[in-house]
Amino acid sequence: MGFFDNMRKPQGKLGNIQLKSMNKEHTPVSLWGLKHLDIQPDDIILDVGCGGGININRMAEKAKKVYGVDYSIESVNLSKEVNEKLISEGKVEIYEGNVKSLPFEENTFDIVTAFETVYFWPDIEKCFGEVKRVLKPGGMFLIGMETNGSDNWIMKFWNHFIDMEMHNDEEITSFLENNDYSQITVYLRDGKNKKEIIKSNGSEKTVDDYYNHVSVSDRFVQWVTVTARK
Repeated sequence: MGFFDNMRKPQGKLGNIQLKSMNKEHTPVSLWGLKHLDIQPDDIILDVGCGGGININRMAEKAKKVYGVDYSIESVNLSKEVNEKLISEGKVEIYEGNVKSLPFEENTFDIVTAFETVYFWPDIEKCFGEVKRVLKPGGMFLIGMETNGSDNWIMKFWNHFIDMEMHNDEEITSFLENNDYSQITVYLRDGKNKKEIIKSNGSEKTVDDYYNHVSVSDRFVQWVTVTARK
């Protein structure tokens, strides 16, 4: 398996190296996404496509318990390593599994998160339905993406090498609406102008955003966080 294939489903030593790199490289966009999430002490959370496990670690600081699931056994193993202490304390559990058929009962989670992973979900609209199945009534689904579609030249470059589908916020909203999610809110980060555009219920507003923990390339893409309720 080559370098670019490993980005889709990390395997072996190369996959382990890439996952550790992603834990670092995806930190800025993940932290920006997490600021839109109000985690409560009693919340039970599922991180789908948990990758290297760093976001599980962050959310477990506030939540009652965080579960992780990934279809890459390399991701599962590293996530367990990163969260070893929290697992021993009973605050974290991590499993190998697929978003097409999540290994959990209905109405289990207060929050489900998906950071930098929906690009790789097959039949994404059905996967959104599977996420809804495991959410509690009123539970929140949060999607974090580093790009608002593939129009940006940086994303076109990656799309040329990796089998991935980069959806814009309107497409993501449509997939959620087709699964009867409610209270859908889109947050778009305009890094160049230090603004955040918020779309909700057919209206749009712009607020200041001085989040500065970004890499050079991050200044040329539009980050997206979408939240929705079951």
